[in-house]
Amino acid sequence: MSNPYDKPTATTSSVLGPTLKFKGELTANEDLLIQGHIEGKINHTSSLTVGQEGTLKANVKAEYINVEGKVDGDLAGSKAVVVKEGADVKGNIFSPTVTLREGATFNGSIDMTGKAQPKASQPEKVKDSGEKQAKASAEVAEKEDNSDKKSAARKKQSASAA
Repeated sequence: MSNPYDKPTATTSSVLGPTLKFKGELTANEDLLIQGHIEGKINHTSSLTVGQEGTLKANVKAEYINVEGKVDGDLAGSKAVVVKEGADVKGNIFSPTVTLREGATFNGSIDMTGKAQPKASQPEKVKDSGEKQAKASAEVAEKEDNSDKKSAARKKQSASAA
């Protein structure tokens, strides 16, 4: 049984080939097949397909999203998102219709309510948030260490005064 939300890739109007590397914001109003490497964000008003050779490190917003390759970022489909066999998605999916085919790899959450669709922006770097967390932990540890030293000094003053 075919899925009515599957748009065939044969009707694709534009193709970004496998040797293409693009960094930045990509917008388009026609069906698009991505076989290259895109990093940044994608705002699209039609059908977007990430081909088997395609690699995205981007948040994507489009009407229909078909994934056959690799995506690291959030997918927001206003009509449908399909993650096909062999695809690898690391990110959240926001769409009223979501299909995860057997053999696909997915790590994230799915929101089908239509209430919380994010803007297509560059995905956060996990490394940066880890560094911020480590820095914050170090600052807390330093404050605790200074507090312990002050407390020990007060006890020493109290003992010598007595």
